[in-house]
Amino acid sequence: MFIVVILSVIPVIIWGFMEPLGLRFLDLNSIATSIGQILGLVGMVLFSITLVLAGRFKFLDKYLNGLDKVYSNHHKLGAITFSMLLFHPLFLVVKYLSISIRDAGLFFVPFVNMPITWGIISLILMIVFLGITFYSRVKYHVWKFTHKFMVLAFFFAVIHTLVISSDISRNILLRYYILLFALVALFAVIRKTFFEQISANRLKYKVKNVNKLNQDVIEIEMEPLGNKMTFIPGQFAFFSFLSGSVSKEYHPFSISSSKSDDNLKIIVKNLGDFTSCLSNLKSNDVVLIDGPYGNFSYKKIKNKNQIWVAGGIGITPFLSMAKTLESDYKVDLYYSVKENKEAVSMEILGEIENRNPNFKSNLWIANDKGYINAGLISSQSSGLKDKDIFLCGPAGFMESLKNQFVSLGVDIKKIHYENFSL
Repeated sequence: MFIVVILSVIPVIIWGFMEPLGLRFLDLNSIATSIGQILGLVGMVLFSITLVLAGRFKFLDKYLNGLDKVYSNHHKLGAITFSMLLFHPLFLVVKYLSISIRDAGLFFVPFVNMPITWGIISLILMIVFLGITFYSRVKYHVWKFTHKFMVLAFFFAVIHTLVISSDISRNILLRYYILLFALVALFAVIRKTFFEQISANRLKYKVKNVNKLNQDVIEIEMEPLGNKMTFIPGQFAFFSFLSGSVSKEYHPFSISSSKSDDNLKIIVKNLGDFTSCLSNLKSNDVVLIDGPYGNFSYKKIKNKNQIWVAGGIGITPFLSMAKTLESDYKVDLYYSVKENKEAVSMEILGEIENRNPNFKSNLWIANDKGYINAGLISSQSSGLKDKDIFLCGPAGFMESLKNQFVSLGVDIKKIHYENFSL
């Protein structure tokens, strides 16, 4: 975030040297205008950065320690950007209010002044589609479709910025700075769009088997049609199934197979329209894969004394990790489900436990024993001192356990999880 702050402050510094600050903040009108201009400059830079963060760049996944952190920053910066660009015209209209209410009102009327109109269109689009993002609970495919219109809002914002008479039009350095960010953002958008359609680096697999593990959970086994994906146990990827029975949209799933397996496996729980259709996949259906992503892996941590806690379908990355667990690691796995029939792959965990004395798996049935908690885990694992803790499961499950572990004195830096419930 420090880099984001620096990049956002640079155009303000350039703007500040264009005219004495004493004149910029001379009276109420000039103060309001200056604040509006600053909000516009910073807002445009942040708008550009939010689009880059949505571009699914692997270097950002690595730099920010996980794609969930990238998306979290995208989400937060999106809210800040919206606030700045919303208040940008509200501060600028103050000078018109000093003339007349009519002139102030005309400032917001479309097609009276076309450079301003482009900004109004952009703002309206942002209000509508960010409103959907922040305040409604639409289905994923609807949200994803509407979110694409934010690019259109950005496009109109760029036109507004470049054609309106302002400090940007009068200062070539400021103009090229904003233009550079706009071009980088548009490149990120175009790259992601085409990357999802025709990327030459795409990994291509085909469905080999779809195994029903219980009433709500299936395992999809996929065979490579070319190069195999190289991944670290615990990572995830985005999958697009080219089948008439499901949508072709990319969805993220954790990998459950071992990196040494010939085929790739994911375990999917029926959580909605898309996942409910995956059981209809047929053998030889083509699968396009973008990945791997994420830093959720025991191999990323130097400490070899660890506790893993899975909630429900959150067992998936731990299966991949357990299958490749090296003998010098000491791991206690706690697998929490509501009822016994929800547990999957217990045979695999049992086999790993039998051949690796340093790996212990504990199945926790919430309906019989109540919710699993940090105190119980601490007592069964001989304390928490000098141990790193991995959490995977529903967002509320992870947040509750994280807070419990912290209250027991565990350093927050020793608690590892990925959260995509943003």
